[in-house]
Amino acid sequence: MVTLRKITHQNLCTCIYDIKTTEEQKNFVDSNVESLAEAYASITNGGFATPYAVYDNDTMVGFVMYTYADELGGDLAPPLVLPCYFIWRILIDRNHQRKGYAKQAIEIIITEIKTMPYGKADRIYTSWAPENIASKSLFASFGFVETGEIDGDEDDYEVIVKLDI
Repeated sequence: MVTLRKITHQNLCTCIYDIKTTEEQKNFVDSNVESLAEAYASITNGGFATPYAVYDNDTMVGFVMYTYADELGGDLAPPLVLPCYFIWRILIDRNHQRKGYAKQAIEIIITEIKTMPYGKADRIYTSWAPENIASKSLFASFGFVETGEIDGDEDDYEVIVKLDI
C-alpha cells in the first residue's frame, strides 16, 4: 500500500542518497537534494513547499512535493493563474518504476490538495519536459491539459499543464 510520509531525520539519508532516477531521466527532474533545498528555502521564506517520501509499506520508493501560491506570495509566478497549487516534483526510484507508485502518489497528492490545506484554488499545475513521455502520460491520465504556456526558453523548457479542481 502506497503512503506519503514526511521527510524526517530518520529517512532523510535514504531520500537523498538512495532514491535516484535512471541516467536517461536525469535531465527531466532535479535531485532530491535540490528539491529539499528548494523546500527549505520556500518554507523559511513564507512559502508552502510540502515534500513527502513515497513508501510502499516500509520501503521508500520515491519522492513527491507540491506547493501553493496566491496573490500574497508563495513559490510560483506567472504565467500561472493564482491562487493555485503546483505539483513541483515526482521522482520514483529507478528500481521501483513501472509499478504504479507514481500514479498512486499523485492520486494521494490530488486528494490532499482538494482539501485546500493552504488556501482555496481552482486549479493544480505541473510541468514536464517535452521529451518526458512518461510524465505526460501520467498526468494526462488524471485529466491535466496543456495550457499553451512554457517555463524556460526555447532551448530548455517545460510544458505547463493544469487540472481544474
